[in-house]
Amino acid sequence: MDALGKFLHDAKIGKSSVHDIVLVGGSTRIPKVQKMLQEFFDGKELCRTINPDEAVAYGAAIQASILSGQTDDGRLVDMLLRDVTPLSLGVEIRYDWAMSVVIPRNTAIPTKETKNFTTFHDNQLSVLFKVYEGESESTKVNYLLGEYVLTGIPPVPRCVPSIDVTFDIDVNGVMNVSTEDKSTGRKNNITITNHSGRLRKEEIQQMVQRFD
Repeated sequence: MDALGKFLHDAKIGKSSVHDIVLVGGSTRIPKVQKMLQEFFDGKELCRTINPDEAVAYGAAIQASILSGQTDDGRLVDMLLRDVTPLSLGVEIRYDWAMSVVIPRNTAIPTKETKNFTTFHDNQLSVLFKVYEGESESTKVNYLLGEYVLTGIPPVPRCVPSIDVTFDIDVNGVMNVSTEDKSTGRKNNITITNHSGRLRKEEIQQMVQRFD
């Protein structure tokens, strides 16, 4: 039941927002498991119209139909399954290894978010941006995905420059991180794919469990 609680918390929905409770897998046939589920959802009746042993196959068939462009006369139009970001994504700020989150964990993709930053020193002419994924407030613990430098910043007092950092993730999980100095229009960017040194599934689960 702890896993269910975490799932609802991450999805930002309450128990009352759950329409149906579908039993999936042979272990859900156990009366004790069914009782615990019903109690967790405050007595809500469980959906028993689908065979628990076949539920995953039904879902896979629906997803296959959607991916192949078939909508079953429009009935599957609103049933698109979307991936989410398994860990928070952000950049390192200041010089004390603090991470500023741009895209929180479990954000549905595709997605695009922009956050504004500035300089920390007078007459600072460039800024190093390090892109991380992870759930710790410190980048010492999180995983470095890539880094790049924005140059050509005017020599002005600290905190004056306005620098937009945009994280843009497409449906395939490819992430483009771009930076623009609003006063000069100077830009730079980096592209990060799912295969460019990202954490393995086991490492992601370990990090989530550690900081939940």
